Amino acid sequence: MAGGGVEVEAKLRLRDCRELEEVEKRLQELGAVHEEDVAEEDTYYQHPCRDFAETDEALRVRLVDGRAELTYKGPKRIIGGSKARAEYTITLEDPSSARRILEALGFRPAAVVRKRRSYYRLDGVSVSLDRVEGLGCFLEAEYTGEGGQEAARAIEEALEKLGVAERERIYKSYLELLLEKKAPEA
Repeated sequence: MAGGGVEVEAKLRLRDCRELEEVEKRLQELGAVHEEDVAEEDTYYQHPCRDFAETDEALRVRLVDGRAELTYKGPKRIIGGSKARAEYTITLEDPSSARRILEALGFRPAAVVRKRRSYYRLDGVSVSLDRVEGLGCFLEAEYTGEGGQEAARAIEEALEKLGVAERERIYKSYLELLLEKKAPEA
C-alpha cells in the first residue's frame, strides 16, 4: 500500500507449495488479473528505545525488483478473520542512504525476510501467493479500499471464491514467524 492508511489482510498457511498452483488456477478461472511476480527482500529494524515486539509495531526497508520503500506498521487489531493495522509507506530513492540514516539514529537490523510473491487482483482484493524463505507457502488477501467491516467482508468473499475461507488464519507477520522458528526451544 503506497502512502498511508489502514492495511486489512488475511493470511493463510498453505498445506504445501504445490497448493499455490491450485489457488493460481482458481484465480485464473475466476478472472483475476495477474499483476506481477516479484522477489521481495524485507529488512526489519529494531527501535533503539522501545521493543517493537512488545509494542506490536514494525519498521522495514523493502527491496523489490530495483525499487525500494520504507514502511511503518502500527499495532494489529482483529476484524472478523482479518487483521488491520496502520501502515505508512514512502518510496526511497537511495535505500543505502536510508539504511545509513536509520542506523545512525540507533535503529538496528533485526531480521531479513525473503519471498517470491505473485500478485493478483480479484474483485477489489489483492491476493498474494507467497513462497517465504525458511517458512513455506502462504496466501495473503488484502483489501485495497477503506478499512473496517467492509474490508473484512470483501476479503472473506474472495477467500470463499478461492475455496480456502475455512483455513486457519495466521495473525503473525512473516517476521514474527521467522523469529519464532529461529528462537531456541526452552
